[in-house]
Amino acid sequence: MLGEEGKIAGDFLIRLLFEEGREDYMDLRVGLTEGDGRYTAKYLPEVLSPALDEWLRSAIVKGTVDEGYFQYQGSLNHGAAPEARSISLFFKVRDAALDFQPGWPQVQHVDGDVFIEDSGVRIKAQRGVLLDTKVSDVSVDIPHVEGDQHSRLYLDGDFDGSLGDGLKILKEAPIGTGEIFAGWEGEGPLKGKVKLDIPLAHGERPKVQVDFATNDARLKVAPPSLELSRLKGDFSFDFDKGLSGKGISLQAFGKPVTAQITAEGQPGQMQTRIDATGQVSLKALTDWLQFKQALPASGDLPYQLQLSLGSRANQLSVNSNLKGLAIDLPAPFGKAAADTRDSRFSMNLQGQERRFDAAYTDLARFAYAAPAEKMNQGRGELLLGTGDAQLPAGQGLRVRGRLESLDLAPWQEQAARLAGDDPGGSARQNLQSVDLSIGQLKAFGMDLNQAVVRMARGGAAWDLRLDSKEVIGNARVPDAKGAPMVIRMQTLRLPAADPAQAQAEEGPDPLASFDPRKVPALDLSIDKLYRGDDLFGSAAIKLRPTTRGVTASDIDLDFKGLRIDGGGGWEGEQGSTSSWYKGRLDGKNLADVLKAWGFAPTVTSRDFRLDVDGRWPGSPAAVGLKRFSGSMNAALRTGQFVEVEGSAQALRVFGLLNFNSIGRRLRLDFSDLFEKGLAYDRVKGLLVASDGVYVTREPISVTGPSSNFELDGTLDMVRDRVDANLQVSLPVTNNLPLAALIIGAPAVGGALFLVDRLIGDRVSRFASVHYRVEGPWKEPRITFVKPFEKSR
Repeated sequence: MLGEEGKIAGDFLIRLLFEEGREDYMDLRVGLTEGDGRYTAKYLPEVLSPALDEWLRSAIVKGTVDEGYFQYQGSLNHGAAPEARSISLFFKVRDAALDFQPGWPQVQHVDGDVFIEDSGVRIKAQRGVLLDTKVSDVSVDIPHVEGDQHSRLYLDGDFDGSLGDGLKILKEAPIGTGEIFAGWEGEGPLKGKVKLDIPLAHGERPKVQVDFATNDARLKVAPPSLELSRLKGDFSFDFDKGLSGKGISLQAFGKPVTAQITAEGQPGQMQTRIDATGQVSLKALTDWLQFKQALPASGDLPYQLQLSLGSRANQLSVNSNLKGLAIDLPAPFGKAAADTRDSRFSMNLQGQERRFDAAYTDLARFAYAAPAEKMNQGRGELLLGTGDAQLPAGQGLRVRGRLESLDLAPWQEQAARLAGDDPGGSARQNLQSVDLSIGQLKAFGMDLNQAVVRMARGGAAWDLRLDSKEVIGNARVPDAKGAPMVIRMQTLRLPAADPAQAQAEEGPDPLASFDPRKVPALDLSIDKLYRGDDLFGSAAIKLRPTTRGVTASDIDLDFKGLRIDGGGGWEGEQGSTSSWYKGRLDGKNLADVLKAWGFAPTVTSRDFRLDVDGRWPGSPAAVGLKRFSGSMNAALRTGQFVEVEGSAQALRVFGLLNFNSIGRRLRLDFSDLFEKGLAYDRVKGLLVASDGVYVTREPISVTGPSSNFELDGTLDMVRDRVDANLQVSLPVTNNLPLAALIIGAPAVGGALFLVDRLIGDRVSRFASVHYRVEGPWKEPRITFVKPFEKSR
């Protein structure tokens, strides 16, 4: 017989017994050749379970049936027991397509035998193709089940194909591994054995066991994308546990790696751990992590890598002693390439948020979390010292911790190098706060002890707070380029003055190596300025950079009663600079100021001032009388020149104002004019200097109720010389012993003595005498030039 399902032939035997209690019997045999596998369902017995029946109807999609056989043997009686009959079906198929499970790729070009019996279904396939992988010696067994039990498909076979096919099955087959292996790609040989235990009822978990080996394969893991080449090893995949492997070697980041793989899962929670040992260059690692920020490190680092993949977590962790990696950071964080520092790094590989954790020995901890596709929008914390870094709630990076010591200067240099052409780069923009306790902080030429530094974002600027034994204050550093920093210090305690340096008249410029063009815009105020335990006073100044250097304005200094205001500047290139100042120094009682500054209080005053307009080579700190060029206009009102007992031992005598010393050199005794000092109504003078040589543009004059002095000439501070004329105007009475004049000018003195005796008070009350003042300015030689002349 010829039908659409092929050529059919058969025979049968029927035995009918019409006696009660005896069974009717049939033996039916049907043979098929040149058949079509699509019609297999016509011959399926109804005694099969619904799940098995459904599977058989859909599994054999097509194929040529070279030989088929159907047989029924047994009772025809209604209600006969199942064991009273037997049904068997056999097909020898060629070039068949087997769709053995929904969601799995079809097995094409199958050559084999299909057995359908009372005990179940068996398939023996000598060969077939799954995707591009050859399968062979495949055995499929679906045992018969009773009652409410569910049928299961057991498959056992060999395969010889590609790694790409294996990954495709893991990603697409309905075994729950799609998410784990999503984004993975591979190529290279793959050979092994597969065992499947698949429930035909929906909702039940299959069992998958695959043992395979590969050699010189390539695997691309993502995300993040990681290229693995020259992959070799023996592997085993268990759907209940995960992937395992041994004898694994490969190349990652262009360098050899050895690895082993352990399956750590349990039914329903597949988990795989990969342990690898290798070496990687820092550049390759940062490129893989898509980290664009420059790092102060270079070289290679060895690592022990652990990669966990599965249902519980996808996690990467790396441990390294960093030998081979040079870290260019100031102490204690830097290291040479040959040194070792135990460190670790970890990150998760799944979910909407990436989390990073790192530790650098016991010096630093780092925690960071960010959206997987927006790494610059994360939140994190860098902890310096011991402890654990904690993720902040808000976006940005914070730094906190404790350090025994920190030298700021090398960190500033390193930050400038790392910032490059982007000083406001992403790292600085992401930073939100700093809270550090530092045992000893070296900053801006100062040693600060027990310092607490706090920084926080405040709008478009940084707000800084510093508390230490030496400095207490706040600062605001704006983001805008050129905008001034604002520093307000409640207390600034500078080191105590070195007595040896204080007595030296000249010394090196402390700022000689500094470039004034690098001074930032700054508004500075100091409420209390100390030198050691000595309170100097308060200070305020505004600095603004220029193309040539920096200018200072709104100077307002009050140091021990000496007020200084005005403006100034510092210009030039490093090593060749000059400074200028134009302003006023003034105060009340000059004696108090002199004593406060360590000089003998030889002059008192109701008030005093000194107007200065000049410049000098070097920095503002290099100011000195021997370097000054410009003008000085001084004025004092209502005071005395006072002789201070023991001043030579207790305090340094300010020689220029020690007029009592001049008086003694003139051989004049003023004791009956004043008992405690020479009174004056006004002192004034205008000096013009050129490189430390001062000329009196207006004589230095002392005007008093009973005497006048005028000094007119040149004072050379560089060569320590004075060359001047001194005119002294004094009352000619018994208050001026004529013996002193007779010693200086006997003839004039004698004449005045006779006149005074004859007519007394009617003699002119005032006369003047001239002297030359020459020699070292602190101990000049004073010689008589001209006798007294009567004042008219």
